[in-house]
Amino acid sequence: MGRFAAVLVAVLTMTSCGGTTPVDPIVPLDTGFAKIWNGAMTLACTGAGTTVYPASTLEITVSGSSLTTRLGCVVGIGTSVTATGTVSTTATWTGSFSCPLDVQASCPSGWVYTHTARTYTLNANGTLTVSGAGTLVGCGITTDCTASFPGT
Repeated sequence: MGRFAAVLVAVLTMTSCGGTTPVDPIVPLDTGFAKIWNGAMTLACTGAGTTVYPASTLEITVSGSSLTTRLGCVVGIGTSVTATGTVSTTATWTGSFSCPLDVQASCPSGWVYTHTARTYTLNANGTLTVSGAGTLVGCGITTDCTASFPGT
């Protein structure tokens, strides 16, 4: 019985407290993300209303489990961001980058939208959904916003 007890203790020790912790595998993103997407970007800001940019484009490239947004602003070219995914059809990014928005007669100094988070989802029907959060600053106000982009 002594030998059996020693083996049992060794097995229980290895399986209950030791060993290795499983690591989530790196899953490549679906290459369907990689293209130039067209759609209407909507920016909805608390207390500042909603603005729709009907002819928006978003260029995405894919490498492994990361995607890079090459055109990140409504007006002009913004800083590229890289989002990462743990499933093949969704990638997320958090950070900060700012984009100028259209100058309007009511606000000649213009607006700046600072992106703070984005989620990219490749839908089963082959379309793209991008949702994001950020802050709008300009003309004496600072407010939280959400952004959305349904791409085809």
